[in-house]
Amino acid sequence: MISFFMNASEFKKLVNKHFSPNIRELGWKGSSFHFYQQHPNHVVNIFGMQGSWLGGSVCCETAIHFDFLRDLTHKEIDITKTTYASCLIRERLSPKGEGDWHWRFSNKEENNINSINQIWEAFKSYGLNFYNDFVNFPYPFDIIKPGDLSISTNYKLLNKYHVPNQIELAWLLKEINLFIGKKEIAKDFCELGMAKAITFTQGRSKQATESYLAVYRDRFKI
Repeated sequence: MISFFMNASEFKKLVNKHFSPNIRELGWKGSSFHFYQQHPNHVVNIFGMQGSWLGGSVCCETAIHFDFLRDLTHKEIDITKTTYASCLIRERLSPKGEGDWHWRFSNKEENNINSINQIWEAFKSYGLNFYNDFVNFPYPFDIIKPGDLSISTNYKLLNKYHVPNQIELAWLLKEINLFIGKKEIAKDFCELGMAKAITFTQGRSKQATESYLAVYRDRFKI
């Protein structure tokens, strides 16, 4: 006998029924696999689910963005549509509080409802802690100095959250410092970001290097 596992579309329907009402009670908006919450401190909280490209499971991400910034593709953000994939600051949700995790689909609806309830419990236990770390914006970004990124290639926000792309992190910190009126520090992040971009292009062709650096010369303008 062949068992057919629930697909992502069917799982979304269960999310709308068993997860969406809970998160909306906390002031969030959205449905299916995308939820968001706008704060008056300019931080946009984003929570998303993503079906595996192999099928059969879903992972979840907590993320933040800012209402005064473009997204990672440098397009104007629409918080009703911007997903965690367009955010630099994000963290995978896990029932253990850390590490990669996928909730697998089942051929039994009650098992899938149980997975959704587990996602909700993980969100309450660990996801909300992630968002709470940024409620006092501009902290912790206003205490980060260019030297912090210079001495570490594995910099973590609050010693917790790894940001793999340090060039984009330098851009983010440049924009935040401009926003809070620290222009000189913003200039320092521009210099740091360009230096990292130049280092990244080592070994590339001249054409590829020029094309790549042109993008960051534009992003690091003040």
